[in-house]
Amino acid sequence: MIYALSDIHGCFDELKEKMKDVDLSGDNRIIFLGDYIDYGTKSGDVLRFIHDYQKENGEDKVIVLKGNHEAAMLEWIDEFKNPSSYDGYMSYNSWFREDAEQNYKTFKTLINKEQLEHILEIENEASFERLNAEAVKMVLQTSGVIIKWIRSMKSFYETDKQIFVHAGIDEDAEEYWKTGTPEEDFYYKYPATTGAFYKTIIAGHVGTASFAGDRSFHDVFYDGKSHYYIDGSVYKKGGKLLLIGYDEKNGKYYQIERNKKILIKH
Repeated sequence: MIYALSDIHGCFDELKEKMKDVDLSGDNRIIFLGDYIDYGTKSGDVLRFIHDYQKENGEDKVIVLKGNHEAAMLEWIDEFKNPSSYDGYMSYNSWFREDAEQNYKTFKTLINKEQLEHILEIENEASFERLNAEAVKMVLQTSGVIIKWIRSMKSFYETDKQIFVHAGIDEDAEEYWKTGTPEEDFYYKYPATTGAFYKTIIAGHVGTASFAGDRSFHDVFYDGKSHYYIDGSVYKKGGKLLLIGYDEKNGKYYQIERNKKILIKH
């Protein structure tokens, strides 16, 4: 069985519950498709859990891909980690600003209590550059191992029959998609693609409700051709953390709920 999860978004309790249905015995493996952080309140716990889970089971059994939220956080770190290198141009990466508006919902899960107190003390008097530089320093000091691990995450995972990716690929490039897809499309591609492709694509990034045209729909969305989308908007009211399973023996896909497998009909 190949399992896949996407768009956990700091919902650690839901992740722990869903992982009860994952069996890594034999040749089974799981692919995490990105967006582990933001929106929910336990982003750091999610990251540390998956990091340790991969370390315990091995990179061949636990494959961890990068999402756009991780990519945005790394861009922020790279922009502000070396204040002396500023050349007068600042893109002012929005990741930390958005997090500050949410009372440092993600940031504070990556630092310690004393560091958060310091940020709260200086946030109204420090320049934007200084505040961000201080925040980056704290994240690297306290969660440096996690940040290094995030940098090592791959953009996609390919099998003989499938492509697992956070957002999508350039399908117009057909069999040359690996070189034809801009790096940012793996994480940020929008709108999502549907229709026939020579391999099956399993992705997250876009809530399945938007594909179904139904705000209450939060199950796996299959387009009837080559795409399975598995972002169930877990952080929203009524949303779900979706776990999909591909049975390599019978070639069928299942939405896995507690103690049961629901066949996704073709």
